[in-house]
Amino acid sequence: MKPARYIGHEIGLVKKDLTRVAVKVCLCFPDTYEIGMSHLGLRVLYNILNRRRDCAAERVFCPWLDMEERLKSNQLLLSSLESGSNIKDFDILGFSLPYELNYTNVLNILSLSGIPLEKKERNESHPLVVAGGPCCLNPEPMVDFIDCFVIGEGEEVINEIIEVYKRQKNQKINNRGLLLESLSRIAGVYVPSLKPGNKRKIAKRFVKDLNRLPVIDHWIVPYIEIVHDRIGIEIMRGCPNGCCFCQARAAYHPRRFLNERTILKTVRQLYKKTGYEEISLLSLSSSDHPQLNSLVRRLSCEFRDKGVSISLPSLRAKHQLGEISKIFSTMKKTTLTFAPEAGSERLRRFIRKNIDIDELFSVVRQAYQAGYRALKLYFMIGLPTETEDDLKEIVELCQKLALMKKEVGGPPAQLKVSISNFIPKPHTPFQWEAMATPEELLVKQAFLKHLFKKFRGYIHPTFHEVKPSTLEGVLARGDSRLGAVILEAFSKGARFDAWNNCFNFSLWNDAFFKCSIDPKEYLKEKNEADVLCWDFIDTGLSCQRPSREGV
Repeated sequence: MKPARYIGHEIGLVKKDLTRVAVKVCLCFPDTYEIGMSHLGLRVLYNILNRRRDCAAERVFCPWLDMEERLKSNQLLLSSLESGSNIKDFDILGFSLPYELNYTNVLNILSLSGIPLEKKERNESHPLVVAGGPCCLNPEPMVDFIDCFVIGEGEEVINEIIEVYKRQKNQKINNRGLLLESLSRIAGVYVPSLKPGNKRKIAKRFVKDLNRLPVIDHWIVPYIEIVHDRIGIEIMRGCPNGCCFCQARAAYHPRRFLNERTILKTVRQLYKKTGYEEISLLSLSSSDHPQLNSLVRRLSCEFRDKGVSISLPSLRAKHQLGEISKIFSTMKKTTLTFAPEAGSERLRRFIRKNIDIDELFSVVRQAYQAGYRALKLYFMIGLPTETEDDLKEIVELCQKLALMKKEVGGPPAQLKVSISNFIPKPHTPFQWEAMATPEELLVKQAFLKHLFKKFRGYIHPTFHEVKPSTLEGVLARGDSRLGAVILEAFSKGARFDAWNNCFNFSLWNDAFFKCSIDPKEYLKEKNEADVLCWDFIDTGLSCQRPSREGV
């Protein structure tokens, strides 16, 4: 047990008198405290809501198995960190849905709070249950449990939801049906209980100008180490690249930038309040920010002597990164990360992963000259048209990048290589593709493991587990029938499915069997003429399946 997950009282939290605000919101993250507190979206909404005088936002995370058992054995209900109030006593519960394998944890938070799991069993005495996040690009698997979904970015729409709720509350209208009808008129809000089977097109919400958003002034500093224990600043949304597998591009389209002035102001303010020794510049492709060179140079000058490092977690190989590496050479080193995704030029071209390998080699060489000794690389297997030769080229590319370090002196670089399994996600050009079977993925993994053995001293591959990836694929492409499966799996004990030490595939198989649903049906190739259950959501991007001619 980690008691600091549950005690609250952290530096930077906001605690209001709940009897003196009009609307009480509990932000619910369906994973552990360490993961939830690393989620920038949670911090952003917490900041926006608590800036309002008429609203209080508090937090709750999914308790770990030991705490769940203690709550049950002592007949206690789940409570918020800020005030210790029962979750069921809040007006609105706002769930973040960043990952499909968190779905059973949503049910666990509701269950431990004494709230009926299915929305049809809830009434005006229960909180309104709202969900947002990337998974809402296909909300259908969770429609049995969520009253309304926010499709897209939440910074502006959350205030509109609060206004609608407050207006009805002030008028003493205690009618959930009327509330949901009013909420459905907000752009970007999907209320599944209204007009089922005849969904109107829901356009994804997005913030037109990131620089108009309020600067984060409440940054909670946990007592325990969290996954991303640092200051995180989102410097850009959207991505200019058109990778066929990437759902994030659809989620965060169009491309927008936070300007250098705003970034510097935010970093300075948060550094004073937290004292963190790492500043992470976040985006889908940080190297595409037009002011990146100037920004990194100014941050380096200001924070070098304070022992603070600057990290760029998501990079595309560009010549300018060589210059940035030189700037970083005088600072604490953080690992550079690149995502070639495929080993061969042929496959990268087909999946539209626009990487110039010669440019990648040039940038990596300059990084080694600047003092870097380690790289992290991301690849994907099970991609459409993939061959054994494509897999071999993953290993060959890793070997070349590691041995380049010897050219500038010293032993080969240490490479951490993460290899995930391709999942055809909604709203991507690959949304019609089939997913490789578990058996096929295991064969590919075994083949790569054998090849990587020769380089065990300096190339360290890790592979995503196949069975959780398969379930993720089913839930990502699933329809509303999966609500019964999720409920059944939860009732059988499914929790923390994203954690390998908790994931139990047999529970899910039993749930699919009991509900008379074949999960393989969701993973088959789809016809472009098929009506997809997520087609009613408009992301602002058109999806076109890539041609295989000449591939």
